[in-house]
Amino acid sequence: MYGLKVDAHTHTIHTAHAYSTIAENVTIAAEKGLEAIAITDHFGLQIPWIQPERKYNMENHLKPTNLPDFMRGVRVFKGIEIDIVDFDGTLAGEEMIIRKNNYVNFDNYADYVLATKELVIASLHYFDGSRDKGIAENTQMYINVLSRKNVDILGHPTRCGLEFDWPAIVSAAKTHNKMIEINNAAIGSRPRQAKTNKYLAQLCAKEDVPVCVNSDAHICFNVGEFGLATAMLTEIGFPKELIATRNLDAFEVALKRSRGKL
Repeated sequence: MYGLKVDAHTHTIHTAHAYSTIAENVTIAAEKGLEAIAITDHFGLQIPWIQPERKYNMENHLKPTNLPDFMRGVRVFKGIEIDIVDFDGTLAGEEMIIRKNNYVNFDNYADYVLATKELVIASLHYFDGSRDKGIAENTQMYINVLSRKNVDILGHPTRCGLEFDWPAIVSAAKTHNKMIEINNAAIGSRPRQAKTNKYLAQLCAKEDVPVCVNSDAHICFNVGEFGLATAMLTEIGFPKELIATRNLDAFEVALKRSRGKL
């Protein structure tokens, strides 16, 4: 029904628990007829599981100047999936103050890294105490993230299983022209969230809030796999025109709106 052409959430070997290279992701994307993918490797608390001596994988998140915009006819966006690290909506790296000079004019490492990215997904995975608060605190965390000019997509918002005021979150996304992710991998791994995923999608449809249907692929063969997500959207009659990842043109427009360029 939907024939989606963009996968805006894929990982490579730079995410220490993923298994494929950029070239492998692009090759599969081209074979499946995608118009674009985004490389959105983790920046935040995912990395210490593999490299406990380093808090963030910094060197993997400076803009790769030799990475072309198109490979095998596929538009390749340079993106990032950055961790939400507290209930204020702070992003990973914001606590790392950097010294300004003639080459660096940013207050913290998060801003420095995000300035090099064409799209930013902010996601909650885990931080100390992240399961200890109630609906009000959880909701305000997401609202604060959605209000940030350097965030484009709220990543897999239902995956954590916490309780939220979803109408308030969708309203914030609409106010700030942000996208809500419908994450195919999370739907598969969190079947208990099926009802919440449908409710969130229905709210987005009601309020004309764009969604991104993404694979969250951690191996190349899952790039462009949206079946669980599109089945759910088909079931509720979700309008295709609200899927920002339906094609490259639509996704570029949604990114421009997110960044205040339209």
